[in-house]
Amino acid sequence: MTKTRTNQEWLYDLVAGGTLQDDAIADLRELLLRAALYFFSRNLDDFQGADPEGIHQRAEDCAQDALIAVMNHLQDFRGDSKFTTWAYKFAINVALVAVRQERWKGISLDALEFSEGKNLFERMMQGTSEEPTPERSALQTEVQRVLQEVIQRELTDKQRQVLVWMVFYEVPLDEVVRHLRSNRNAVYKLLHDARRKLKMGLEQHGFDVGETLSLFGPSR
Repeated sequence: MTKTRTNQEWLYDLVAGGTLQDDAIADLRELLLRAALYFFSRNLDDFQGADPEGIHQRAEDCAQDALIAVMNHLQDFRGDSKFTTWAYKFAINVALVAVRQERWKGISLDALEFSEGKNLFERMMQGTSEEPTPERSALQTEVQRVLQEVIQRELTDKQRQVLVWMVFYEVPLDEVVRHLRSNRNAVYKLLHDARRKLKMGLEQHGFDVGETLSLFGPSR
């Protein structure tokens, strides 16, 4: 049974050494495992019929990764919330990445094309719950034109691919790295350069990036 601890007791026990530390780490790992399993239970469709044992093993892996992350960031805990609440978020974030990886397993990224901007702008409009005003609609159309032009003409093939995959389809970074047979730093740079070109393209046409994003949020 997991021992109840205060924030200070968690911080002390996790670095105390000996049996005290071992027990605290075991209790923390159990908490993180429960968090991962709960998140997985809410996203079972993404596991495409995987057996319960396989899903549980995936949760075990997530709990271990989250445990390492928590231990590496103990000095960052400021006590603004319960320690367990703070640690729980690490497990959820790791589980979220795992679910996204499962979602894209077996899917060909090469099939996810820009398609003349159709997929991009449909996704941008998903958060809009009301019919836009004529002026807002006109601005949206103009921004779409500018973005489409920049994406098609200014970005390299690799920059376009990474932008579409990671931003518009939310493909996990590791999946993009694997598909391109590259590394994290190289993919990050491709994404950074693509975003920079989009920002420059919008600014050159007189659009502020913040105001542009608000055009595709809920109508007011």
